[in-house]
Amino acid sequence: MLGHLRSGPSGPYLDGFAAALEQQGYGPETAVRYLRAAAHIGHVVAEQGAGLTDVDLAAFGEHLRTCRCPRAKGGRCNHHTIYGARLFRRHLVELGVCRSAAVGVASAEPQLVADFKTWLRKHRGASDATVRLYARDAAGLMMELRSDPAGWRPNDVRSYFLEHASNSGSGTIAKMTTSLRAFLRYLAAAGRCQAGLDGAVPAYAHWQLADMPRYLSTEQVDRLIAACDGDAVGPDVIERSCFCWCASACGPVT
Repeated sequence: MLGHLRSGPSGPYLDGFAAALEQQGYGPETAVRYLRAAAHIGHVVAEQGAGLTDVDLAAFGEHLRTCRCPRAKGGRCNHHTIYGARLFRRHLVELGVCRSAAVGVASAEPQLVADFKTWLRKHRGASDATVRLYARDAAGLMMELRSDPAGWRPNDVRSYFLEHASNSGSGTIAKMTTSLRAFLRYLAAAGRCQAGLDGAVPAYAHWQLADMPRYLSTEQVDRLIAACDGDAVGPDVIERSCFCWCASACGPVT
């Protein structure tokens, strides 16, 4: 994997990028995601016949929708990939490798998102990390739907969420659910979208079943066979016997 990461145009800059991420307080797991995104965008830029001086995040985002790059997990168009690529380009700008003009255009923030960030700090006391997370999801929603939030409909919001959730892990989905609902409630309170639109963001079912026995021991198999009536060998009788034994051994079955 390290060889793959360093094999593309981004390779010479990954060690410095990793050090920068550590200085900014990113954890190891998050940093690894961002380093993979940095390597990925380097390969994409090379395939497009450009260099790291012309990193285009919009083009990279379009590429992720149909990505089939080796070891890129089908693109995985989630927040980690996009945000990691954005941080990497910012790092290249600081090194003088990438032109800063492109960054200025791409990083323009919608006014509603800026107002949302101010509201989170002032009225919710949100930390900088929380504000960044919520603003990132809010900006993604606005970038996708583009139109005035007053014209957004539940189907628009739900479709956006389901599309992005299908390529994200459970942790990312849970955070996106919370941040999008908060943004939509803010817009409704400010009179910028219809009330109740936050209900269009579905809840993510992530619970797991309780542990169940994976196999029966020899002693348990003998007890199961002994519990069957030798004179009645019909499938229905055996099924009832097995059910009764499992209920007594493992507890109620629902």
